[in-house]
Amino acid sequence: MTIVVYSSHTGSSKKYAELFAEKMGYPCYSVKDPYDPEEMIVFFGWLKGPKISGLSSVNKQKLLAIATVSLTDPPAFGWNKVKDVNGIMCPTYHFLGWIDRKKLYPHEKLLFYVLCAFMKLKGLDDNGKKVFDAMMQGGSFFDEGSMEQLERFCSNH
Repeated sequence: MTIVVYSSHTGSSKKYAELFAEKMGYPCYSVKDPYDPEEMIVFFGWLKGPKISGLSSVNKQKLLAIATVSLTDPPAFGWNKVKDVNGIMCPTYHFLGWIDRKKLYPHEKLLFYVLCAFMKLKGLDDNGKKVFDAMMQGGSFFDEGSMEQLERFCSNH
């Protein structure tokens, strides 16, 4: 049997994980919940730099696929760095999430202010403006349809 396990901070990874689990008929768990460690796992986690939050909490030998969530694709540091830092050996999918500023810690809000200052200095294209606005005011890039490839992969395995 396959299960979905997620790590979420502001809700993006959780929403994608729960929606995916519902569509596939898989049980869904937070990394903090008890679950059978012998089950194959589709893991959903958010990118915190090149590190996938919560991934270290699961048995990597049981990973069927990984879904990452962030505001941009590709991340500034690149997918190869994400795979190297996290020791990923299974298929990886990426979804655009959102920022709920009410759920951010003060130091995270400060980091966003600094990042936005650098973004503004470099200049903002249309996509950069959307990310800038999401970081400063909150915002969503959620797209349910973006899960189709992951759904097809899991249906065949």
